[in-house]
Amino acid sequence: MTYALTLCTLLVGTSVSAQIFQTPLERHMTTAIEWSISGTDTTLHTSMKPFHYDQFTWDSVPRFDVCDRRYFNNAEVKFHRDHLIQIEEDDFQFYMDIVLDLDLGRDFGDTSSWQDTVQIFNNTRGLAFYGQIGDRVGIHATVFENQTQFRNWMFNLTDSLAVIPGQGRFKELESNARDYNSATGVVSVKATDWLQVHFGQGKHFIGNGYRSMLLSDVAFNYPFLRLQGTFWKNRIQFTSVNAELNNLERLPLGEVPESLFKKKGFTFRYLNIIPHPRFEIGLYEGVIWQRWDSTGTKAYPAPFFIPVPFAATGIYGLDSLQNSVVGVNLKAKITDNLYVYGQGVADQEELRFTGFQAGFHWREFPFRNMSLQFEYNEGGQGIFTHRNPLQSYSHMNQGLAHPLGTNFKEYVVILRHGVKRLWSEWKGVYQIHDGGNRGNIAVTPDIVLSSLHEPGTTLLSDLRFGYLMNPTTNLNMILGWSWRSRETETGALNSSYYYMQFRLALFNRYYDI
Repeated sequence: MTYALTLCTLLVGTSVSAQIFQTPLERHMTTAIEWSISGTDTTLHTSMKPFHYDQFTWDSVPRFDVCDRRYFNNAEVKFHRDHLIQIEEDDFQFYMDIVLDLDLGRDFGDTSSWQDTVQIFNNTRGLAFYGQIGDRVGIHATVFENQTQFRNWMFNLTDSLAVIPGQGRFKELESNARDYNSATGVVSVKATDWLQVHFGQGKHFIGNGYRSMLLSDVAFNYPFLRLQGTFWKNRIQFTSVNAELNNLERLPLGEVPESLFKKKGFTFRYLNIIPHPRFEIGLYEGVIWQRWDSTGTKAYPAPFFIPVPFAATGIYGLDSLQNSVVGVNLKAKITDNLYVYGQGVADQEELRFTGFQAGFHWREFPFRNMSLQFEYNEGGQGIFTHRNPLQSYSHMNQGLAHPLGTNFKEYVVILRHGVKRLWSEWKGVYQIHDGGNRGNIAVTPDIVLSSLHEPGTTLLSDLRFGYLMNPTTNLNMILGWSWRSRETETGALNSSYYYMQFRLALFNRYYDI
């Protein structure tokens, strides 16, 4: 047994030691990685996500431990330890997995005819590819095809947004089910020991909390170029991203049967500094660049291409057609098992439209193998909006930061427990929305707002019990219960949803709004 475990450790350790492609953004994976590099004596950057594999040591992340059990045949090794296809040579690595996300459930809290006439389910099939050539070039790609029958309130939300949250546009099937697909692909190049280049289609997240008030993975994938460098003995990390986003408003119809959507540019510059191993301070600038007006498509101005933090805001200010959002991210490590974090954001001069976040994450509390996370988020009225709706801080009808858009307060509590591959999690969310645009922050006055945009409160509770079947691929078997109650002036809408999932999880779903 000792020999088998030693051999397992050697095999796994050598197979992942030099990988440079990006990690998935899925929350359980990023949280596990962040804890592994958050020691009070380390100077590793934790707020810019996704990570890439050479930022941490695989063996230092307990969640990725595949040597915690015996494997009796090759089928068990494939299903519970390895990728489906693994090719590992001296200067070439390739991995492939079949991605399944099969969900089935029933909403016992829905008293309408909806639950009686539909079967709630999710059917996702896909492929995930990872590759590396030499020690400088890595590739990560996924493709998903989905059919989903949502709960009543979630169906109404997709109608309101005209997208599946975080997963793009859809077409309607029989019985009001949704059909949609998505793909990601990122090429990572280690240009020098201090500079990495990533380009492709994907998402980013800035912060140390469950939500982000700066930049989140809430919205759909977008094409981007990301430059990331580290300096001063790894105490400074600078990230520059140029991207292109979509408004779900079409260009004037030309000779083609269906015209393209109006686009806009997006850049963000993020400077993260570690003045002391216990502290991280990040300075953020995000800019939405005008790409179209009544005269037609516009070329990007020169500052769009300048990877200098706060250059665009210095040139144009916070109230120009180029919509700037500036903010700060803070993290303080109290002990190796406790850190506090926060964010502040402003997108108008004189700090009229502001928001902030404050929270803590405490591991091994209140008991061994448990963790407690508490977070408060607040967005002021008008934050992330713009006088020209096409220039709002959004992509495909969803905000780039918090999913509630603007004019809200939110409390989040997450309690986790895990022993080896068994885990459980309870998440409680309480939201107060004071009206305005909820979710879709680019709503124009001619759109009739549904009850999802009315002032009101939302209370959510989600309890899950899971078994991590394969730590390498993040394949899970889950049983859960999700309860939701939304109160508005026009009435209440309740949901009490029991479900089971077989999911290879590579990304986050933000259905808790």
